[in-house]
Amino acid sequence: MILIWDFFKKRWFSVALVALLLVAVVRKNLRINVGDTASPAKKEQPEKYTAEPTIAQSTSMLSLGADGSSAAVRMPATDDATAMAFLKRFGQVAVSEQKKFGMPASVLLACTYLNSFAGRRACTVEANNYLAVRCTAEWGESSVTCSGVCYRQYNTPWESIRDFNVQLSKQQWYGPLKKSAKQDWRAWAKALAKHRVSEVENFEQELVRVIQQYRLFELD
Repeated sequence: MILIWDFFKKRWFSVALVALLLVAVVRKNLRINVGDTASPAKKEQPEKYTAEPTIAQSTSMLSLGADGSSAAVRMPATDDATAMAFLKRFGQVAVSEQKKFGMPASVLLACTYLNSFAGRRACTVEANNYLAVRCTAEWGESSVTCSGVCYRQYNTPWESIRDFNVQLSKQQWYGPLKKSAKQDWRAWAKALAKHRVSEVENFEQELVRVIQQYRLFELD
């Protein structure tokens, strides 16, 4: 007993410090164990996509600008050589997509031309986004920010066009439009403008102009 007392008497500070550390560790473990008893269903799940505060988003990619997040954009002047090269490049893609989704090739091609500024728009160059499709809450893939707006990023131009058609085909108005309009590209132009699938200024008139000027209706 005397030896034990002498040990504690000489090393009382070290013993007290070790005791305090042990108490702190025990308390911390108790708090962790209590917290882990919560039901897993109540734990907060991380979102697949979280927008940055500075990024303006539309509530739907089919109502661009409807939330006031962006103004209409003007299609820049394009020389005929650039226009023809673009339309020739994506002509057969539009024809193939028409067979699968029903939208006239002329309309899809003209829409791709306008929304990408004939392939020169920033979101097109940086993200292969040829239809200016914006990010949405469920979009968990890559994206880029252009002029303060979040746009979806694709590996290829074709993926951009396919995603655009897939998103359109999910809309309630798309099925009835496909049945009523069929190959009437003017009816399609009016309907797409009504449902805000583009933020290009005077979209319906521009769509009609491009289809007529380059005789895209011959693809339908």
